[in-house]
Order: sequence, then C-alpha cells, then structure tokens
Amino acid sequence: MAQSDESNDERTETATPYRREEFRKQGTVAMSREVLSVLMMASVGFAVYVHSKEILHQFSLMGQQFFGFVIRGEFEKTQFLALRWDIVKSLTWMVFPILGVAMVAGVVSSVMQVGFYMTGEPLAPNLDRINPLNGLKRMFSSQGLVEVVKALIKIAIASWVVWKFLKSETPSVGVLYQQSTLQIVTFTLHTMGRLFVSLLTLLAVIAGLDYAFQKYSLEKKMKMTRREAKDEFKLREGDPLIKSRIRNIQRKMASRRMMEAIPKATVIITNPTHLAVALQYDAGMQAPRVTAKGSGFVADKIRELAREHRIPIVENKPLARNMFKNIQIGHLIPKELYKAVAEVLSYVYKLRGLTRPDGQPQTAPQGPRQTQLS
Repeated sequence: MAQSDESNDERTETATPYRREEFRKQGTVAMSREVLSVLMMASVGFAVYVHSKEILHQFSLMGQQFFGFVIRGEFEKTQFLALRWDIVKSLTWMVFPILGVAMVAGVVSSVMQVGFYMTGEPLAPNLDRINPLNGLKRMFSSQGLVEVVKALIKIAIASWVVWKFLKSETPSVGVLYQQSTLQIVTFTLHTMGRLFVSLLTLLAVIAGLDYAFQKYSLEKKMKMTRREAKDEFKLREGDPLIKSRIRNIQRKMASRRMMEAIPKATVIITNPTHLAVALQYDAGMQAPRVTAKGSGFVADKIRELAREHRIPIVENKPLARNMFKNIQIGHLIPKELYKAVAEVLSYVYKLRGLTRPDGQPQTAPQGPRQTQLS
C-alpha cells in the first residue's frame, strides 16, 4: 500500500492539454528573457545601422543650433524656448525609430516563444507578491539561484569575448595616431560593429540554450501524479463507473423498447438458433423495417416472444446474417434484399392464408415480380 501511495505522489505523467491550458491562462509559459534581449539588441543594432545617417544629421543639426545660440548670445526666454523645442525634435527623430523597432522586436519575441495569447491572471491583485518574506524566498529559491548563476556565466563569457577581441585589435590600435580623424572614426565604428556582432552571436547561443532549459523546466513543472491524472479525467470526462452505469441503463431501455416492438413484427428470420431478426411490413410502408435483432440470449428471447404472440419464425441463414450485420434497428431494408424478403413474406402470407398489407389477395410471386414488394 505504501508503494502504491508513493507512485501516486510521484509526478510521472505527461501534462494533459487541459493542464497545459490552465498553466497558460495563469501566465505560466516557457519564455526566455535571453531571447527577448538578443532580439532587441539585434533589432536596435540594425536600426542604428540603417538610421545612422539620420542620427548623424540630427546630431550635427542639434550641435549647430546649440553652439550658434551660445555664440550669438541670445539668452532671451523666447529664443531659449525655441532652441529647446528644436533640440527635442532632433532627439525625437533620433530616438523614436529605434524605440519603435525595439518594441516590435519585443512583441515578435513573445509571439515566437508562446504564440498569440492574452491573460489578465498575472495582473490580478495578489498580496503574496508584495510580501517581503515571499520575495526573499523567491530570491534564495532554486529558481532564483539558477538565474543568478546564468547571469554570472553570461557576464563572464561576454567579458572573455570582449577581452579576446580587444587583444586581437591591439596592433591596429597602436598605429591609430598615424591616421586621420576620419580614418580613426571609421576604424572605431567598424571595430565596434564587429564586436557587437561577436557578442550578439554568443548571446544568441546562450538564448537558445536558455529557451530549451525553460521548456524543459516547464514540462517538468506541469507533470502530474497518477492521482491528479485520474481526478482530471473524472472531471473532464466523467466518472467511468457512472458512465458505465448510464450506458447499462441506456442499453436496458433500448432492449426494452426493442422487445416491446416484437409483437408488431410480421415475421422473425433466424439462422436458426444463434441469430434472430424481426421484420415489420404494414400497408403504406415503403419497405419492411427491422424492428429488433439479437444474438444468443437476446435471440432466444425474441423467438420466445414471437411464439407467445404467434408471429411466424422463418429460417434463412444468409438473410438473417446479412440483416443482423448490416441493418440497424429501425432502418428499412436495402433494395438488394427486396427479392429475398419478398419470398419470405410471400411464404408467411401464404402460410397464414392472409391478404397482403395493401388488401389484395396473396398469391405466390412469379417471375420478375418476386423482386418487388407490394
């Protein structure tokens, strides 16, 4: 018993779609901040590269306006406000496109990792989030320590890459004093660009590993115990015992209705002991209808009721097997069985000395008329 309880408490079952959706609604998804950082860095770097001419132009314009204001000595309030507004416009043209690209990158990063979804659960008021003790617990928890270790490793690797890169560029830096100002600026920008690409490549690798770790951690967190899986199945699908009891009741009700329809049957076709199929054919019907069928004990019960109500029982093995296998209760017989059933009904009416359902005297079918039912 103890071993069974332990197995029920171990999280060994893969998360169900319902559990995954519950985690998603709560805002618990596999999202890596490193992926967000890398995409934003890449987008900002690309935006700065594409927007560099406009940035230099606005920076030059801003410098000209500021220094021109100082040289002219215009210190009146109106001139100062105009200068301030011009500087704000220049800064806006320099910064806003880059901020816009960064915002788009943030959205793209979220969609790439978790798809399109919105939930207000993380924004709901929760006093536990502002509890200092809970904050300390999160800080010194295993997850918090993992984040600290990841940050230290990232800083260490990035520092090593920067050091190796600058070391490799030392010979070029040593001869910069011989170059012109334009050459120095060009070299500096080119070197910073290559360093940025090197760091970005390294951070992209780290981001990929971190995202895989976040996915693994979430899958592990979402795993369920066997008891939880059983409880969820009962909640979503219903208790198996109750469903089985309902099915039994439904079968009994269907069987009762079927047995109540046997007294109205025209003939019972058997094979002769294992199967029994009840057919009803009355005036105005398009074709005979199967009103009951069964095998084994049910077939015996059908034959017993047929004898009680003096309903003819005809043995026809192929026809009985065909109708039992292919025709549902309450359905009309198909056209391909018209001939065989017409022969059986003709025999039954002749045996009883009755008229047909349409009121015409019963005669034995002859020639091609055997293929049709009156």
